[in-house]
Amino acid sequence: MTEETAALAQKFLRYLRQELGDPRLTYAEPLSQLQGGYETHTYRFSLAGETVRLPGPLVLRLYPAFFGPHNAVWESTVQRVLAGIGYPVPQVYLTCTDLAVLGGAFFVMAFLPGQPLMSAPPETVPLRLGTAQAALHNIDPTPLVQALREQGIAPDAYRLDRRLARLHNEVAALPWLHDTVAWLFKHRPPEPSALVICHGDFHPFNTLVDGARVTAVLDWPNFLLADPALDVANTLTIITIPAKHLATTTVELQGVDWAQIGQRYLDAYQSVRPLERSHLPYYQVRRCVHALVEGQRGQQIWLQPAVLHDLFATIEEVTGLVIQAPTR
Repeated sequence: MTEETAALAQKFLRYLRQELGDPRLTYAEPLSQLQGGYETHTYRFSLAGETVRLPGPLVLRLYPAFFGPHNAVWESTVQRVLAGIGYPVPQVYLTCTDLAVLGGAFFVMAFLPGQPLMSAPPETVPLRLGTAQAALHNIDPTPLVQALREQGIAPDAYRLDRRLARLHNEVAALPWLHDTVAWLFKHRPPEPSALVICHGDFHPFNTLVDGARVTAVLDWPNFLLADPALDVANTLTIITIPAKHLATTTVELQGVDWAQIGQRYLDAYQSVRPLERSHLPYYQVRRCVHALVEGQRGQQIWLQPAVLHDLFATIEEVTGLVIQAPTR
């Protein structure tokens, strides 16, 4: 354990003792940082005490101070509602918006077993991914909308209008993306009358499986209510571009036809619920533009030459626009 983690563990334990009313509470499993997490720090731990109210292994999800309290409230609310419905997400037990406690807002959730779906046999990925996502889209969003309203989060915060406006602002300093974003505003397809709960980043790296069972879908900061084609297009883009190129470094995944994986994923999804496929190209362009913006922020996966080539090619194929990004 690093000195930084040890100091965090002491502060966190003081908070837990006060919050749970158990001055003898201690760690049964010490705080240890988990891999992954681009924007947050996550730690596994478990507790022991006279009356342990939080069962089993747990996870602390800690946000940087500059996020303020919003993201912790946002994600923990989404997870609480979905876990209560029975969807495989970690149940949230505590949420703290006092940035002074640990230096940022945070929440405590269950640690769910499983390995990333990306590590499962490739032939099993499409069915699990497609059916799990379709099951999410079949959930009535009304309880989640109500829970978010109770937390002071208005519906426009998780609608596409807000996301497109934000994207427009984000590319202001990236003139080579202006025409593509203008195309997104001009060619936006009509939304269906019934919007669905979209994860926003549903892919084999944040979907956990244990045997044949999907045990957890993680990381909900990009949640929104939208056309299901948006969520499916995001997943397709990740499967057929970065996942394809990352897989070349894994012996078991070399030679996998990722275009076929994408098609089988679509078929699996549509075995559960219908999908307006004509909207997919538009939303794939949207995801590609977001990927390019994320690359400019430093997310290395979107800066790899092969990945950039495929992002540009997808945008050109759908829009006819040729993007020439500045050399770094």
